[in-house]
Amino acid sequence: MVNLALRTKFAKETLSLSKVQFGLVCFAFSANLVFIPSVSHYLLGRTWGGRSAAMQLPNTEEFLLGISVWSYTLITWHAAAAFLLAVALFTQFNLTHRGVRSARVVAAHRIIGPVILCTLLPAFVLLALSLSLWVIRTPFNRVLFTVLPVMIVYAIVRALVGLLRGDRDLHADSMFLAFMLLESAPIYRIVMFVIARLDGQVLAPNGEPVNAGALFRTVVVLGLVAVGYWSAGRLRRNLLPLMLILAIVLASLAFLPWSLTSAPT
Repeated sequence: MVNLALRTKFAKETLSLSKVQFGLVCFAFSANLVFIPSVSHYLLGRTWGGRSAAMQLPNTEEFLLGISVWSYTLITWHAAAAFLLAVALFTQFNLTHRGVRSARVVAAHRIIGPVILCTLLPAFVLLALSLSLWVIRTPFNRVLFTVLPVMIVYAIVRALVGLLRGDRDLHADSMFLAFMLLESAPIYRIVMFVIARLDGQVLAPNGEPVNAGALFRTVVVLGLVAVGYWSAGRLRRNLLPLMLILAIVLASLAFLPWSLTSAPT
């Protein structure tokens, strides 16, 4: 009886994601495989971007708080921090997405949570904002790349609120949002690959990625998140963060210089 009660208690603590939401989480995480060619190319040639010189990102010297840092160094650190955070979050989803959890699984979930909050998340946000605010100089790209880490922090704070309130749905939906926004990086790479395959421009004359990538990436991610919420019957409850991101995109289109095939300053 005691064992049955314990198993029932752990079952009630599972993360309340729908099957579609969990499938989207698995898809988004597996999309990181698209980075294998880029990482291999960087390890071999120490350059970020495509194989041709015309598709390589410029390696510029930046000064952050008076410290000289090369942009390739920031990109490398950012990629490592983002991947470690994605692995930790994906592990959390897998630990909680099961009908019955053992005491060991529950303990592992509770240990990983503070590691994410105190180390992985701050490192990711710091590096992401350093890239978007100092390395990216075109206004439209800067805004769309800055909004993601800010909204990830918002989503995780929202998840903590749900946890404190005992609201499993709010906690699950907020972590789902945080993870999908984090995994917008491989989705962005897929979007840029499609653009390249359609003979479109990938890099603007100033060396920065064209605005089309950030725009279409954001639309795709918002669509996937909306589908996930709709599948769980909780779309209306989670409209605020989606509408906020959409409003920022529309305001950027209205008030900032942009072009699908370039990156105007």
